[in-house]
This record gives sequence, C-alpha cells and structure tokens, in this order.
Amino acid sequence: MTSIRRNDPCECGSGKKYKKCCGNHSAVNIDDLVLGELEILQAQLYDFIAVHNNEELETDYHRYYSEMKVMNKDQEIYEMAFLSWYGVTKKLEDGLTLAERFVEKQGKAVTRPQTVKSLEKWKQPRIVAGKVTSVQGTELVIEDTVEGEVFNVKGANPEIVAGCFFLGILLQNGETYLPFAQYFVYPGIAEVCKDAMVEKMKEADQDEVEEYLAANYLYLADYCFYLYTGQGESEQKEAAVDAVESEENPAYTEAIDSMESFLKEQGETAESIEKAARLLSQYFESESPKIRNPQIYSASIIEVIKTDTELKNDYLQKDLAEAFEVSANSISRRSKEMKKIILAEMV
Repeated sequence: MTSIRRNDPCECGSGKKYKKCCGNHSAVNIDDLVLGELEILQAQLYDFIAVHNNEELETDYHRYYSEMKVMNKDQEIYEMAFLSWYGVTKKLEDGLTLAERFVEKQGKAVTRPQTVKSLEKWKQPRIVAGKVTSVQGTELVIEDTVEGEVFNVKGANPEIVAGCFFLGILLQNGETYLPFAQYFVYPGIAEVCKDAMVEKMKEADQDEVEEYLAANYLYLADYCFYLYTGQGESEQKEAAVDAVESEENPAYTEAIDSMESFLKEQGETAESIEKAARLLSQYFESESPKIRNPQIYSASIIEVIKTDTELKNDYLQKDLAEAFEVSANSISRRSKEMKKIILAEMV
C-alpha cells in the first residue's frame, strides 16, 4: 500500500496538494466532485447538440414528430427527447456522433483524470429500458427488461418510485451511470411496457436490445406514453381537459403578451401586431400545445410572419433568440412547424 504525504499532489488529479484536497477532512468526497463535474458536462453536451443544425436533423425532427401518437402534445418534451437521442445515435459526415464530437472537444479542457475517464466512455452511451427495482434518494437500480443487466444510476429525479418502467439514455460515471437530459418513467405499467417492447422487437425481427433501442427509442417512448395514458374514455377526458385549458391558458396569454410588448417597443404597426396575435391565438386554439417556455412561441410567431408582413425591422433568428432568451434552433424548429399548421388552416 502506497502512503501519501501531506504535501504530495492529490491522487484525485485536482492539481492541489493532498492536505488541501482529499486529505482535508472537510473536503468534498471525490466521487461527489466527479459527479458534480459530470452533471455540468452532460448539460453542456445537450447544449452542444441543441445548437447543431443541418438539413438531416431538421428533416428527422419533423418526420418523427409527425409520427408520434402522444409525445407531440408536449413539444418541449419531444424536442429534448429527440435531440438527446439524435445526438448519441446519429453518425455525421465525419463518422462521429455529436456526443463523440463533444467528448473529443471538451475532453481537452477537463483536468481531473477520473472525470476524463468517465467522459471518454460517453462516446458509447447506453440506451436502457427496464424496471426500477429500488430507489434511494436520487440513486436508482434499473434491471434491463430483456437481458436482465443491472444499472446503478446516480443523479435521477428523487420523485421516481420503485416498480416503474424506465426508458432513457445513460452516461457512464465510473461503475455507475448518469441519466442524460430527457428520460422517461412510467409508473404502474412496467410489465405492460416490457411485454410491448418484447412484442415489438419480435415484429421487427430484432434480437439485439441495443440496436433495437437505438433505432426505435422515440417510438417506444411514445408507445409507452400511449399505454400509460390509456385509450377510449381516458383519452376523451384528456382531450376535454386540453380543450378547456386552451381557452384560458396563462402560458398562451404570456406568449401573446410578450410578443405584443416586444413588437410595440420595436415600433411596429398595430396592424402587424394584431396579425401576429391573431395567428398565434389560432395556433394555440388548433393545437393546444403544452407550453413550458412561452418565449419560444413569442419569438417563433414573429419568425413566421416576417416573410409576408411589412415589418419595420429585419428580425434575424439570432436577434429574436437574444431578445426572448431562447435558442435560435428552438425558434427555427418551432416556427417551421407553426407555419405548416397556420398555412394549412388558411387553405
């Protein structure tokens, strides 16, 4: 056993002396430090994926969105799920995924060896579907639904309960895993989801779980939502609730008010502002989207109308993104979808 003197460099790789790092009894546990660094890095990874833009990504985004049964009712959840999945599975022109590109770039800036070692394994993330067998705070134990492999997860939502079905992307953290961005839990239907997944793998003539999940992650997540929400009467009730919410939804009002305030500040005419408000209201009434960030819709409707409306200013996406504090990619994707729906209603 090798002993460490107080003034030796700490073995954790922080660059500090042992006495001022892990040798300090008040110091944070090295595993907690690494977990904290990896949680920041996984957020940076998602942002890295979100700002990427190419024609294939845009095409796939809208194609999968149109094929969803339930997930397209909450566009922000769908967007996070799509970008998370796309970023770790789709090979780009250089043969790398966006996750691999991120690791190659960001790995050079990370100094702690234990963090670097885990980050390198993010080039091969795991897509997991299984039952949560135990929960302790933010730590989960997940048993793969087909092959029985066990995954120990740290940093999960503390409200998750044992017995639910888990579907998500996991990033390695030593001997444990960190859930990446948008993941899904379905309480009370673990066996139903398991049976459905096994049946769908048979229908696809697919024996390899990893390959199946890499190709069908969004479809499976959406189908499990469909099973969880139920059919027939329960779906009718949900539709009725959505219809009521769409009439006086505070998020819708906030989106319209924010857009109107911005255009007034920019000196736009009352006619242009009224047009934007009317089209945005019609969109909300038609689609009843569940909104988490109204500012995306405020900016997107301006992006929609600027091509056929005489506005005093030329609003670039980057300018709208800065003004409403959202990403330009979110505006691009949302405005394209809104434009299709608005044009279809005008026909």
